[in-house]
Amino acid sequence: MSYTITSKCISCHHCVSQCPTGAISWNGVRYEINSNVCNECVGYYSVPQCAAGCPTNDGCQQIVPTDYWDSWFVTYNKLVSQMNEAKHGNYWLKWFELYSERLSQQLQAS
Repeated sequence: MSYTITSKCISCHHCVSQCPTGAISWNGVRYEINSNVCNECVGYYSVPQCAAGCPTNDGCQQIVPTDYWDSWFVTYNKLVSQMNEAKHGNYWLKWFELYSERLSQQLQAS
């Protein structure tokens, strides 16, 4: 679930410099967060930096789907995108190779 800029935003620009993914941009009228790019700072920080650095404390808020299936797909897409990130791309391959190597050693030993 990504974040959105609310009407309480005072256009202080703090969130733009804090966002590690570059999801926040100016649309000519106000700031907006691209939900396809926002990953809630997963892999960078423990809390979303737009909300943490906002001086109004309500300028950035999490979008919470009310429908069960909307919520399910948001969670699913977030997890899939995290697995497909370039910095984690080799993690699963290395894990599989290590696991399969240990499994074959155990099978040969027995």
